[in-house]
Amino acid sequence: MEPRNDGEGDSEEIKAKVKNKKQGCKNEEVLAVLGHELGHWKLGHTVKNIIISQMNSFLCFFLFAVLIGRKELFAAFGFYDCQPTLIGLLIIFQFIFSPYNEVLSFCLTVLSRRFEFQADAFAKKLGKAKDLYSALIKLNKDNLGFPVSDWLFSMWHYSHPPLLERLQALRSTKQD
Repeated sequence: MEPRNDGEGDSEEIKAKVKNKKQGCKNEEVLAVLGHELGHWKLGHTVKNIIISQMNSFLCFFLFAVLIGRKELFAAFGFYDCQPTLIGLLIIFQFIFSPYNEVLSFCLTVLSRRFEFQADAFAKKLGKAKDLYSALIKLNKDNLGFPVSDWLFSMWHYSHPPLLERLQALRSTKQD
C-alpha cells in the first residue's frame, strides 16, 4: 500500500462526486410526477391490473385442476403407473403454461406501456407537461437509465416506454 498524500487528488474526488451527484426534482416536477401517478389511479390502471391478475390466477388453478388428473400427461413423461402431484405440478407449469406465460407477459408489458402513456397524458392535461418532461429526464439520469434502446427489445422487456418515446409523446402536444 502506498501512503496517501492528503490534499492530492482530494479536489478531483470532490469534483467527481459533485458531477455524479443525483439531481433530484424540484417541487413542480414532483407535482408533475404525482399527477402522472394520480392518472394511474383516476384511469383505473391499478384495479384493471388486479382484475387481470386475479383472472390469471383463477385460470391457472382451474387448468391445473383439470390437467393434474390426466393420465396421458404423466405417461408422456414416463410415469405410467403413478401420478405424483409434485411431478404433475412441474410438468404443467414448466411445459404447458410456459408458452401461455410468455404470451401473457408480452400482453401485460404492452398494456403497461399503454397505461404509462395514458398517465403521462393525464399529467399533461393537468398542465404539467413541461415539468413532467424535465422530471423524467432527471429521474432517468439519477437512475442511470440509458435513453436509447432497440424498439423491439424494449417492447418485449420494458414495462415502461423508453425515455425518448415518452418525451416525444409529451412534446407532441405540450401545452405549457
